[in-house]
Amino acid sequence: MSYPRLNAIYNQKDINLADGGLGLTLEAKFGLKIAHTPLWSTRAAVDDGGQGLQALLQAHTEFLRAGARSLLTATYQAAYNTFEREGYTRDRALKLMSSAVTVANKARSQYQVENPIIQPHDIRIVLSLCAFGGTVSPMQDYDGIYPPPYGPRAYTTSRENITSFGEDLVGREKSIQALAEFHTERVLAFADNDQTWDAIDAIAFETLSLQREVTAIRRAMTTVEEVLQKGGRCVKPWWITAVFPDGRCRETHAPGGDNISAKDVATAMIRQEANDQGTQLARPDGIGINCTEVQFLPGLVEAFTQATGGCPWLILKPNGIAREAEAWAAGLLECIDKMKGSGWGGIVAGGCCAATPDFIDSLRIQLVQMK
Repeated sequence: MSYPRLNAIYNQKDINLADGGLGLTLEAKFGLKIAHTPLWSTRAAVDDGGQGLQALLQAHTEFLRAGARSLLTATYQAAYNTFEREGYTRDRALKLMSSAVTVANKARSQYQVENPIIQPHDIRIVLSLCAFGGTVSPMQDYDGIYPPPYGPRAYTTSRENITSFGEDLVGREKSIQALAEFHTERVLAFADNDQTWDAIDAIAFETLSLQREVTAIRRAMTTVEEVLQKGGRCVKPWWITAVFPDGRCRETHAPGGDNISAKDVATAMIRQEANDQGTQLARPDGIGINCTEVQFLPGLVEAFTQATGGCPWLILKPNGIAREAEAWAAGLLECIDKMKGSGWGGIVAGGCCAATPDFIDSLRIQLVQMK
């Protein structure tokens, strides 16, 4: 199976550089107080005083100057429920969600003016969307402990937290459907604005800790693509990246049981599967790993390769926590070098939490030295 949509916007022969951890960059380099807020990096885009918007524009620009050619938007936690917790109406939320895309597009345009050698198609805007767990409190994008109907039980400090429905197949199916509806509504909210949708080159579903949410996103994108095609709208390429804290998937086969393997997670991303109406689920154009420590990448990428045969594009965005930029970049490139010739359609590489522009700059420099 070919993946022409990502082939059309990226170079298959090169490692395509993406940006790093936007939220922590905004905190560490620009002093924004966005941690532990429902909107996270999106808070910069809704700052009426202008400081946040300017910082966001500067952060995007610094990643471009470091060598990134894909900017992920400040929309990771942007969803109706997170805006509602901040006191915004849905109409206002729609405008603010679009604002984050506008800032990324403005950074792209300004950088092209400053660097005439850069062509418009050289820089891509990628809509960043977290797992449902990133929109609840406390955040559960890493751990996948979701309240009903999205999961078996909400996070609690009084008893064991669980991620699996076990033998409750009805509950599991309701969970997948609820998650699919959440992601469908979220993507269509961005598609509702023509100018916003036209600025977006691809969609990134990030930090998935649950195998069943992978299935939910594929159901959601099946619906989204049908809606867009019926309306004569452009369908965007998209990818899914999963998170593996400590190198393992957080979801278990049964409450308190063994963890689901990385190979099983990758298989769920690309296997042939149909919905209740018999329609084949949409497949992502790329799959991969994000917000996971570099040291775990080799084993995880090997598991992904075994599951997929390397057919789609590979997306790698490890975090930079407790790492020096040069060592982080070297570890990432070593992993990529080992999987050359394994059949992947192409590679997009960047960073996640704590990977500042310095990390991307180091990655760019070492890439040049490798050639």
